[in-house]
Amino acid sequence: MAALLALLLPLAGPALAGAAWAPRCAAVALLVALAVVATTGGPGLRVAARGLREGTVTAETGVAAAVLAALGWSAAVQAVAAVSPAGPVLVPTNPLAGPVLLPGVAAVLTVVAAAVQRTGRPPGPHGGDTRADADEVRAGLRTVADRWSALLTPPAALIAVAVTAFAAGTGTPWPAAVPAGIAVLVGACPLPLLAALPAALRAADRAGGDAVRLPAPWPGRRDPVGWTGSAGGPGLVGRVDTVALSGPDVLTGTAPGTVAVHAGRGEDPALVLRLAASVAAGARPGSDLRAAARALAAAVDGPVPDVAEADEQPGLGVSGLVAELRDPGPDGGGTTATVVAHAVLLGSPDWLAEHGIRVPPPLSVERERAVAEGRAVLVIAWDGCARAVLALPRAPHPEARPGVSELVAAGVTPVLLTPDDDGAARALAAAAGLDPADPDAVRPGLDPAARAAAVAGLRVRGRTVAVAGDPTTDEAALAAADLAVELVPWPTADGRPAADGTGTGPGSAEHPDDVPAARPDPVVAPAHGSERICARGGPAEVAAALLIARRARARARSYVRAAVVLAVAGVVLAVLGTPAVVVAAVPVLGALGLAARRPHRRS
Repeated sequence: MAALLALLLPLAGPALAGAAWAPRCAAVALLVALAVVATTGGPGLRVAARGLREGTVTAETGVAAAVLAALGWSAAVQAVAAVSPAGPVLVPTNPLAGPVLLPGVAAVLTVVAAAVQRTGRPPGPHGGDTRADADEVRAGLRTVADRWSALLTPPAALIAVAVTAFAAGTGTPWPAAVPAGIAVLVGACPLPLLAALPAALRAADRAGGDAVRLPAPWPGRRDPVGWTGSAGGPGLVGRVDTVALSGPDVLTGTAPGTVAVHAGRGEDPALVLRLAASVAAGARPGSDLRAAARALAAAVDGPVPDVAEADEQPGLGVSGLVAELRDPGPDGGGTTATVVAHAVLLGSPDWLAEHGIRVPPPLSVERERAVAEGRAVLVIAWDGCARAVLALPRAPHPEARPGVSELVAAGVTPVLLTPDDDGAARALAAAAGLDPADPDAVRPGLDPAARAAAVAGLRVRGRTVAVAGDPTTDEAALAAADLAVELVPWPTADGRPAADGTGTGPGSAEHPDDVPAARPDPVVAPAHGSERICARGGPAEVAAALLIARRARARARSYVRAAVVLAVAGVVLAVLGTPAVVVAAVPVLGALGLAARRPHRRS
């Protein structure tokens, strides 16, 4: 509002109150414009000054040149008019060509320059943590604008001087000649360039909806999307030809399934479940056993006993001491409760064999049958004896198969890297639409380190690999990828956030950075300086993330091209004698037009 006041007051004031009020209205407009530039434009002016001290020309330099030239000339003209009755008049025959509107032009340029650089991401832990972080994001988004401004602003300044000199040399009075040169600086003002990348980022966020967030460019960091890349050749996202679906939940989601208990003779299935759930809960955060722990905890009727001295061997199993308080028997054999403790092991038969525990033939038969059915199988033992076989379903999420098809349609080859054993992994892959007979498409039995090694192997073979995995279980694989997609898997069978407090939904301890389900936008924005894409869901969301990133890069480049054309058009209009206030409409409306674009939102 203040910028509009500074622009309109010199015209509206004299029209309403009479020409005698023109000097006062012009002075008020100048003061308002100075306040706007000092407050709203202060950070940009400091950036421009720092760049000039370092010998560089940035986008803020172009804005500062137009703003300060307009303000400085208007202030000088008003000062001369105030002290010398013979000085320049403040109400020329053509008000658009006079100095009185230049302060308003400067104020509008300043406000628009600040407004179009907003990313639209909210402040706080899911957006910008501090002012310094926000400044870094804006600096990253200004990279392309700075690059083009270094090419456009110096020639524009020379053209402005030449236009002013030519006008003065042909007999035009200085009060009209100087605004002609200022119009060139206004036309070259890089507002559309400043708007280009933030507009493309907002468009990508809108296209991603509640499922996908792309990382913003960050100074000194790799730019996987290619926001600031050169125009030649595809960016990293465009070169990705393989997507590794890494981890235990990437095709199944985190909803607990039904556990089948095959207990040995004389064993209580309820006790088996309680002890198994207890020791599984001792697995470290991010363990491949977390899926089993969720399913076992959901299967137990009642509280789960605590585990002590839990010790997990990645990829093999977990052990611990579990104690229970048992009530005296109904036959009167005791009058006090008894504490019963067990040394429990939960894992693969081979790992149990390393501890001297043999799986009896009846349980081995049940295990082989469960493996043949494509289930993940664990054996539980306590006090030195194998007690039961636990079969966990590994059915794909209903959206997994269409998602794999979308990955193929996006031009990439999906590869499954999973801790499941061979039978369960290939059954899961077949149900999800992968070729279970292809050794490159299905890599079973991999712990986190082995999954990272598999990613490195794919890269050695010349593939450009994107890894989609939960950072709580697959940080090593994500770090080994060309492109990392931090994927929070589906929390429930229908894809909706879990609300049962089991720790499997958004905002749980397992995903401490998730946004609570009550938020309208549950996807987590990438951390400041992150080089990773964030997504929620499964393969379909990974495919969407790749497509959105590719389109975002193409959109950013098209916006930059449009901004350069607008800058050249503004300079041409100014050279042809168009007043500065009219020329200013080119960068202002161009920047606002880019900022207002709203592509389709992903549902």
